[in-house]
Formats: sequence, C-alpha cells, structure tokens
Amino acid sequence: MAILIVKLSALGDVVQTLPSLKLIKEYLPNEDIFWVVEEAYKDLLYGHPQIARLFTPPKDYLKSPRELFKLFKEIRSKRFDLVIDYQGLLKSGVICGMARAKYKVGFSNHREGSPLFYTHRLSPYDPELHAVLRYLKLTRSALKLLGVSIPQEFNDFRDIPRDIILPEEKVSALSIPYFVVVPSARWKTKEWLPKNWEDLIEKLLIRFPQQTIYLVGSGDHKVWAEEVAKKFPRVFSLFDRLSLRELVYVIRNSEVVITVDTGPMHIASALDKPIVALFGPTAPNRTGPWSSIYKVVKVDLPCRPCFKRDCEDMLCMKKITPDMVLNAIEEMGILS
Repeated sequence: MAILIVKLSALGDVVQTLPSLKLIKEYLPNEDIFWVVEEAYKDLLYGHPQIARLFTPPKDYLKSPRELFKLFKEIRSKRFDLVIDYQGLLKSGVICGMARAKYKVGFSNHREGSPLFYTHRLSPYDPELHAVLRYLKLTRSALKLLGVSIPQEFNDFRDIPRDIILPEEKVSALSIPYFVVVPSARWKTKEWLPKNWEDLIEKLLIRFPQQTIYLVGSGDHKVWAEEVAKKFPRVFSLFDRLSLRELVYVIRNSEVVITVDTGPMHIASALDKPIVALFGPTAPNRTGPWSSIYKVVKVDLPCRPCFKRDCEDMLCMKKITPDMVLNAIEEMGILS
C-alpha cells in the first residue's frame, strides 16, 4: 500500500502536517508514505524515517511546462492507494489529478478549484479549527476509506525526528544558554516595531544576564539585525546565514523562542520548545503554537483578527509592549 501526502508549502504549514504523518504511520506502520513538497522546504523532510520518497517540484512548477511534465512523469510512475491534499489550492489539486489512485481526498471548501480533482470531497472544515487539528481531521476521514478507524482522542505528536538536523558538534559554535528571537514574517502586518524589539532585547539582557540572544530570520531585517548585534553585548545576528536544517538545530537547542507568527514558531512548536508568540492580524486558535509551554501576547481590538497583509496603522502589533512580552516569559516560570 502507498499513500501520497500533498503539502507543498509553506514552512509552518509543512511542520503542522507532521502530526498527520505520525498518525498515518501509527495506524499503518508498514505502508509507504510519499510526500510532495516544494524544493525550498525539502530539507525539513529529507531523511525522515517515515517517508519513503519526496517529490520536490519548484515553487512555480505550474508555470514551467518542463517542470510540470517532469513532475507528471514522477507522480505517474507510482500507483497510490490514497492521496491526501492538505494544501487545498490549484497547485496541489493538479498533483492529485496527476496521481494514479483509487482515493483522492480533500475538503470540499478547499480553494482555487482543487476539489475538482478529488474523488472524495469531505464536508467543509471549520475555519476556526487549529491547522494541526484540521489536518488530523482530514487524515482520520481519509484513512476511513482504507478501513482504518481512529479515535478522536488520538494524541498529537510534536516532535521532529532528530536525524533531520545537523550533527551534534554544531552546538559548539553557539554560546549556551540562549534565546532565539524571530522578528521577521512573510506578512508585514505580523511584524513588531524594530524599536520595540530593541527595548525588549535590552530588558532581556538585564533580566537574564546568563543568556545570549540569537536573531534569526531573513529579508528586510538583515541590516537592522546586524546593527542590533553591534549595539548590544551577547546579541548575534544569524539572519540569512542558516540553512533550514541549521535553523531547526538552533531552535532545538534554545531556552526560549520569542517570535511573531511565522514558520520558525511552528518549528519550535514541533520541537516542543517554550514559546512566546506575538500575534496581531492572525488568530492563535487557528495557527498558534502547538507546544506544551507557550504564551501568546496579543491585544484585543475590534478589528482583529483581520488576516490582512496590508494595514495603515497596524495597531494590533503596535499596542504590544516590550513589558508585555517580558512578563509573558517570566509567567512561564521556566527561567530563574
């Protein structure tokens, strides 16, 4: 028996699908699991002991006839018993259409016409349900088609297998113990003011004199992060310096991850690290941390959550203060 998981992107969404992979292997331990993931995120899954093979198309494979045909040949070379579309977009629906499978499953309210490629369309999902639970619900329903019944109380798995990260000696390059700070996100509306980050970092260095702080991320914040690293002692910028595997490694060995709503937050959740997450336009009940120790810092406003990528004032993020974040760290009670 062979099962194909279709979850192409993005970083956080791929991580949040891992509990579903665990669920499948818990009940079908001898079946081969295949996964279609965009090339940019393959390192997160490469070498995973529960995945038989990865298919890794580039992000815009639909725009390239050559890449489309290449993926078509790869997918068609294998017959699957079940295909599960966790993405729910045109780019994943097309892959379902390519696959030779008896069952092709997704939610009926998946977008961009993707349900047209399914053999079985499940009842619409509740948009207020956390992404991890939504994917687990999809998995349960899909496996029923194979005669597998799974109880609702199934325990989610939060771990990422250790063999996807770099060797242990890599830790010698880091100053332990340390905090990881993730200030950047794909949406500008999710980001906090640089001045607030600097104020928080200053407070952290005073409150936790034994801790080093590593700034991680990519994009527009690189210059700022390097300036902050020069400004404060025990602060280092790793912006644009980490591979995906190295990012997982750095997060795994941290004491606390302080982050906005972004992919590294979900990696920290999967590794069950203590998290303080700053939320503005998005909803923590949908995409918040999925770990045993975490605090969400948010300000209740009539306009949030709005899920907008553009906003003139971004009050939901501006009204979060450094003291609110510092208090959240202390309230977790894990540091002296």
